[in-house]
Amino acid sequence: MTSANWQTRPFGVASLLLDPKNPRLGREITARAPREIIQYLFDHDKALEVAKSIALRGFFPNEPLLAINEGNRLVVVEGNRRLAALKGLREPGLLEGPARAQLEKLARKILDPDSLARVPVTVAPSRKATDRQVAGRHIGTPVLAWQAENRASFILDKITEGYDNDELADDLGFSVSDIQEARQVRAIADMARALPLPEEVKAKLDNPRAKVFTTLNRVFDSSVGREYFFVEKNADHGLLGRTAKSEFVKGFTRLVTDVATGKASSRTLNKNEDIKRYLDSWKGADKVRKRNATFVPSELTDGKTVASTAARTAAATRRRGKKVSSTVLPKNFHVRFGNDRLIDIRDELTKLDRERFPNAGSVLLRVFLELSIFYYLDRIGDLSALTADLRSKGKLAYGTPTMRQILPAVVKIAKAQLPEADAIRVEKALRYDASAPFSISELHAFVHQTGDLPGPREILQFWMRTEPLFRLMLEAGAEETK
Repeated sequence: MTSANWQTRPFGVASLLLDPKNPRLGREITARAPREIIQYLFDHDKALEVAKSIALRGFFPNEPLLAINEGNRLVVVEGNRRLAALKGLREPGLLEGPARAQLEKLARKILDPDSLARVPVTVAPSRKATDRQVAGRHIGTPVLAWQAENRASFILDKITEGYDNDELADDLGFSVSDIQEARQVRAIADMARALPLPEEVKAKLDNPRAKVFTTLNRVFDSSVGREYFFVEKNADHGLLGRTAKSEFVKGFTRLVTDVATGKASSRTLNKNEDIKRYLDSWKGADKVRKRNATFVPSELTDGKTVASTAARTAAATRRRGKKVSSTVLPKNFHVRFGNDRLIDIRDELTKLDRERFPNAGSVLLRVFLELSIFYYLDRIGDLSALTADLRSKGKLAYGTPTMRQILPAVVKIAKAQLPEADAIRVEKALRYDASAPFSISELHAFVHQTGDLPGPREILQFWMRTEPLFRLMLEAGAEETK
């Protein structure tokens, strides 16, 4: 049954359950009571802002909640912040602290409280059937994105449920590198929570707004950070230590404490040189030393981390997955239809290592994308018509269409010529959205010095999403694309 056949009808808000497996809650917190989940979403995930919007504008009927039937109860798997806001507006007493008083004020402004008693809900046949919709709304879209650990939890849960690499890529848009990063983030989170830290520091680890794990992951994503801590990426465990556990722990404790307390942040640990400067400032007592030993993250916790319990599944998934090229473009990508300039850039990008040259790789990939698109549209005869149309509307300011003007046509071609899953990935990459990861907006932001610097993961993810388009434009013959 496709999503188009799922039934949508009104349900009472009181009868709907929040999802204890919601990735926003971070670690598995299935024991949390409904009131605790509501409180958490208000404290940490801006549910109050959603409540303000609903109190002011009402609940939009064209955006139904997405639910499944579990134990003869409807569990909302997409729209938990909206459901928490609805429940809070109807019963402010469910909340404690400042949120309660604010909800009481908002509730008094609602002219027709009964209008929030029942809301439209789409009922899916199973949790797995909703995975594509849930992933699509929170990765690469304007919906409030999940933090690093939330995203990792979702991916690892899907692996545990039986998804393999191809299914994760085709159905949900996650690549092999996304899986590796999910294990790394979860390993970092598990090890950090296992440290003997002061309570005020531990509290920061459970506050998603602090973005502690996003910053910690940036350190371990960098070659400088891995060399300093003597760890390497590992497909099964996220990270593999190449020194004694005690050596790693002393340095890791310092790093986690500094990030959690704000002494180090994503801004001060932005680039490799920033990370090196920070780590070089440590005194001898904190420095990690090389020892003849190895360890995996589960050895620093209780041995039951999400990353370690799914290691066997990961190994099987990794064996089934395709080998990932270390260069910006894989060597099996060829320019069969392109000019000498495109061929030369392709040759350089197939030699440019993502880890060593992320800045050059991202800039040149952005240039390669634009040149490829304009060459392809000209080759199939669409560029002149698009240009003439824009000129007739007075929108051709510089004599040549901009990328923003031309991309809707490219997306339309992708939807017509590519399999649906490929077309979806291409559209995510080419959609302008400042909040979307791995999109053209990020490449533009980097080039114009308004965004975070890209890393090897960002470059690979962008290529994974645009690969079907590049192969359509530069490897397929014109007769195959029209």
